[in-house]
Amino acid sequence: MQYQNIKVNVVTGFLGAGKTTLIKQMLQHVPSDQTWAVLVNEFGEIGIDGELLQGQGVTIKQVPGGCLCCVSSAAFSVGLNELIKTAKPDRIIIEPTGIGHPHQIVAQLNAPHYKGVLDVCGTVCLMDVRNLSDPRYLGHPAFFDQIDDADVLIASKSDLYEEGLEQRFLDFAKQFDPAKAIVAMSEHGQIDRQWLDVPRRQSQSTNDHDHDHDHDHDHDHDHDHSHTVSITSQPAPGVMCYQKREQGMTSIGWVADASYQLSGERFEQLLSWLNTANGFWRFKGVIRVDDQCLHLNMTASELLREPCEEFVSSRFECIFSTQANINQMMEALHRRLFI
Repeated sequence: MQYQNIKVNVVTGFLGAGKTTLIKQMLQHVPSDQTWAVLVNEFGEIGIDGELLQGQGVTIKQVPGGCLCCVSSAAFSVGLNELIKTAKPDRIIIEPTGIGHPHQIVAQLNAPHYKGVLDVCGTVCLMDVRNLSDPRYLGHPAFFDQIDDADVLIASKSDLYEEGLEQRFLDFAKQFDPAKAIVAMSEHGQIDRQWLDVPRRQSQSTNDHDHDHDHDHDHDHDHDHSHTVSITSQPAPGVMCYQKREQGMTSIGWVADASYQLSGERFEQLLSWLNTANGFWRFKGVIRVDDQCLHLNMTASELLREPCEEFVSSRFECIFSTQANINQMMEALHRRLFI
């Protein structure tokens, strides 16, 4: 067999948990005698995380438009097969959408046609422990599905925690049966590479845990996969807008050519408005502000922005819950972004 025993890890974590930062850190420390590759399966249609991981010396494959509950399209398998054939990797890191349910992805990796080809290792889940105090996270099924399914549970961004949160995380992690193989804290996306070789449990839990937070939800995930995707040709010259709605979430993403930029004043006004916008979950991407290229990652509780390398096109995305009036949201966003 040409391709054998390729190690695979699924790295999960809810919106803003720090998956991309973690993967970038790991890619900077790939053993010199190994070849790694990354498959990014995003909810939105424009492919942001794959762009942010470029330049790490590994093959990156993006599969935008990921389903929230499972991998419903052939695009995931096609992307994975292409990655195996072209990169011939020793290890593949898979980053699913931050609002997705990972168990079905792992099941697909264990399908009979991958037997002997893929060696499915432990699933890694990042969680920001501060979100255990946010009812929006506690009420979202994917938040706990990702944690339940993990073999390695990591409290990310622990350098930002207030006193007492580390113990709260440890007490929270003790509740799982079977126990997690590894429970750890992480700062700045740094982990021990050996954690990736933790074996995947053969029989995962059925999400029947009695945690100290109510999160009753249906784990059957039987739903219609007819996603709603609309394309707005030009909200402004040189800009394409993509919209996708599914399972209570809406992604609005933009790709703008090199001529697009925001003034610093309008950029700050945009961030201030998003911070109070109804149903807002995340704003992420690369955007040019006053001739400076910025990487931005904003949630309702956190804002991270840093200068980044020059890019050809701006790519940025907002995710809202569909309880918000999305048409009004899009009009308000376009006024702040393009008018």
